[in-house]
Amino acid sequence: MPVGDSFVLPGAEAGPLSAGQRTELTRLVEQARQICGYAFAIWIGPLAEGHDSAVAQHAGLPYASSSILVAVDPAAHRIEIVTGTTVARVLDDRTCEFAALAMKSCFVANDLVGGIREGVTLLAEHSRHPRVLHLDSPS
Repeated sequence: MPVGDSFVLPGAEAGPLSAGQRTELTRLVEQARQICGYAFAIWIGPLAEGHDSAVAQHAGLPYASSSILVAVDPAAHRIEIVTGTTVARVLDDRTCEFAALAMKSCFVANDLVGGIREGVTLLAEHSRHPRVLHLDSPS
């Protein structure tokens, strides 16, 4: 069951993003929410305090305990993934590191949106709740 809304954070510096790319990212976070049930948010812009800036952005989300924030500072070549307490039970640090690595490989090829797509999709797939056949199948 989906929790909260997923979105590209307002006020994030889009930088080189076109309106179509922002729409694609908005669609991406909605699809990720449908896959795993957790809310996703994307921040693209400066992270002046590094990880602390990302944690502060995450804390401001409506359902922070059930949310995943992917924060990217393209100028500083920095990626931060912050998970809420509920999400952290199913999404470990190793998976987040793997998602960041997948994103970096796309960023090297100057594909910001593709990198975010790879990372968010990987996070959603790995935080998906396992199906329980006797509960998930119709009677």
